[in-house]
Amino acid sequence: MDKIASLKRLLDPKKIAVIGASKSKEKVGGIVFRRLMESRRRLFPVNPKETAIEGYKVSPDIRSLPKDIDLAVITLSAEKAVEAVEMCIERGIPNYIIVAGGFGEVGAEGRDLEDRLKQLAKAHPINILGPNSLGIFLPDENIDTIFVEHGDKALDRNGRVACIVQSGSVGVEALGYASNTGYGMRAFVGLGNKCDLDEVDFLHYFSQDEKTNCLGFYLENIEKGREFLSAAKKTATQKPVVVLKAGMTHTAASAVSSHTGKLAGSDNVISGALKQFGIQRVYDDEEFCDATKVLSMLSGAPGNRVAVLTAAGGYGVMCTDFIEKKDSRAALVMAKLSEATKKRIKAATFPFTACENPVDITASATDKMFSESLDALIRDEGVDLIICIAFFAPPGISENLIDIIAEKIRNSDKPVIVFTKYGPFTDNCIKNLYYAGVAAYPSVGRAVRAARVLVERTAIQKRLLQEEKCRKN
Repeated sequence: MDKIASLKRLLDPKKIAVIGASKSKEKVGGIVFRRLMESRRRLFPVNPKETAIEGYKVSPDIRSLPKDIDLAVITLSAEKAVEAVEMCIERGIPNYIIVAGGFGEVGAEGRDLEDRLKQLAKAHPINILGPNSLGIFLPDENIDTIFVEHGDKALDRNGRVACIVQSGSVGVEALGYASNTGYGMRAFVGLGNKCDLDEVDFLHYFSQDEKTNCLGFYLENIEKGREFLSAAKKTATQKPVVVLKAGMTHTAASAVSSHTGKLAGSDNVISGALKQFGIQRVYDDEEFCDATKVLSMLSGAPGNRVAVLTAAGGYGVMCTDFIEKKDSRAALVMAKLSEATKKRIKAATFPFTACENPVDITASATDKMFSESLDALIRDEGVDLIICIAFFAPPGISENLIDIIAEKIRNSDKPVIVFTKYGPFTDNCIKNLYYAGVAAYPSVGRAVRAARVLVERTAIQKRLLQEEKCRKN
């Protein structure tokens, strides 16, 4: 069985054993088991002290399990977890998620335990995720092994972002927060200490996954650097690859070692390599979520000429400042609107409308004015992408504007990004925009940054495809 096929049994298991399942709703084994009860998979709890959990018959030991289990989630302490893997191998179980910490990140004794896991993975046809891993979460499949709160009910279950993270806490907190304003995730994978499975394995898997259109990684160290870069470059010709690489400073790199037991490489070297191989680097969890969100929702930008449509002049000026500010990610310029576009906007709004870009249709605007002005900007051949500053406080603006903007995006090959604020209703408004298919953000800076990410992505893809064409010739 090849690696992709074996990982499918890990990420889409039919039969799951939970080693250390518990009646207690407070214990890790109890939380994980109850989360998996919603998965519609066949579950096999193992605990010598229990006979039944939530109506499921409990096996007293691993030897009592059937031999066709796809995945064992092990919620035992470090030393017992290693012993459990050894016994599970005898039952022919191919995939493991090890939740416990206490391995390579805590010292010599823990490293010895982790080395035992490494040797087992080398000696047998198995996959081990972890140890020190929160496991996996696939919203559309209802497969969830994460025992901490992580916004699972708020995430869009039809999302297309695969998030592969070395720190489970960074991943779940960032994604949980992002879900407040709409975020769609295909899969979450917590790598943990990477004793066996690592970022390269999941890069290969999700690059071929039809439900994934964007891959995002939080990494503290990249052990198989050349292999990861080469695979990511190949993937980036078709799907964007985003990396949040932590451990930039000397002190942070030392913290990486204590967190995962691994050493982080030179940040300057890593940063240059990521750029060379077409990987988009981000620098914090907010930027990670913003970038993967826009890249999964919009396919790219034909150029870097930006038109700004606003009903609030001050925000239009601020947006212009952000657009014209120098940024190493991608240069943006304010589009020069054609005279025909200006006439269309004035005819649809007011004779006094400022149409030089940013286009300010004022707080007296209506839904219809927004709609026709947006149409005019989309039709302008000198415009590559549009940032729409949409406010719902003006009396002539209603929540129908959400559907209006969404319809324009569906029928246009030019990306439209929205910035909006609506007091205490901001998050809900942005979430409604998201579910209508609109990438929206709660600040001007984040909206412009998302635009740069799109422009950068288009340039990367063009470059990589051109390089590929040259190699073939």
